Amino acid sequence: MKEIRVLPKFVNTRNVRNFQAMLDALMLSAGEGRFGVVVGPAGRGKTRTTQWYAAQHGCVFIRCLSIWRHSELGFLQALCRELGIANPPHRKDPAFIAVMDALGKQDGKPVFIEEIEKLPRLHLETVRDLADLSTAPFVLIGEEDLKEHLKQVSRMWNRTFQMLEFDPLSVADVIAFAGDAASLELPQEVAETLHLAAKGCYRVMKRDMISLVNIMNAKRTDKPTVEMAKVAIKQSLRG
Repeated sequence: MKEIRVLPKFVNTRNVRNFQAMLDALMLSAGEGRFGVVVGPAGRGKTRTTQWYAAQHGCVFIRCLSIWRHSELGFLQALCRELGIANPPHRKDPAFIAVMDALGKQDGKPVFIEEIEKLPRLHLETVRDLADLSTAPFVLIGEEDLKEHLKQVSRMWNRTFQMLEFDPLSVADVIAFAGDAASLELPQEVAETLHLAAKGCYRVMKRDMISLVNIMNAKRTDKPTVEMAKVAIKQSLRG
């Protein structure tokens, strides 16, 4: 029997479809600075979905780093690099202007910023200024506390036009992942077993699926069972 492999393939889940619909709606309000917000617990696929969309559409994606807490310049320089500026300015004002100039050449494409809630409020104000002056849409991605973080800055909150909360993993998502990533036809009861154990976390399900495939390969079978799934879950890492 040919060995089964879990390929690093992007799977079009319900959250992915909701993400695309949210961005379509955000783009309808072109001509003014506005924000989209994507929230949800870790492990539901927010980062992977955003990176996939950004790569497909030539958008900027940046993940905020803790070392920028005391450095707006570091944040602006990172934006410069993602916008294709090879040698970002070494002072804040020129770096801000360089970002503004580059945003004007993006044809209204969204800019994705992840985990901005771990940076001081001043960084949010900088992003608001960039959005207002450039009219580029910015999409902020984070965990549940991002929404409360934004509400504390009324000028950010009233510019938030779209918000999406990533749903927990569904049984249909488990079946879709098995089919797309491993060409594996997963029986409903096996999918339900993996779904229950993952507790809504896409990342945990993926890890359990890899363990299940390893067991199947060891047994030289392409027919997964509930018992195999339970062993895979037991073998897989848990918090």
